[in-house]
Amino acid sequence: MPEIDAVFIAEVIFFDDNPADGRRRVAVCTSLEGALTALQNDGTDNDDLVATEVSPSALGSATSTTWAVHERGAAPDDEGLLWITREEVTRA
Repeated sequence: MPEIDAVFIAEVIFFDDNPADGRRRVAVCTSLEGALTALQNDGTDNDDLVATEVSPSALGSATSTTWAVHERGAAPDDEGLLWITREEVTRA
């Protein structure tokens, strides 16, 4: 039976007329913390970022989980730039 693992995809996304053109993948990590650290180290001027789960999500597949990444103390923004998506992957 195949094993199911998960990856956490850290992205910068600019929502506009064509969101596919506005996506930049920063990292693919094995943990939420790793993906958050990758976004913090990607040139953001803030090292105090947090991830808030959003549901339902327009990002990822039907089985994915998505977090909006934002400054601590600020509310997550649906139009924000930083996102993490957890996707299941199957190993044969």
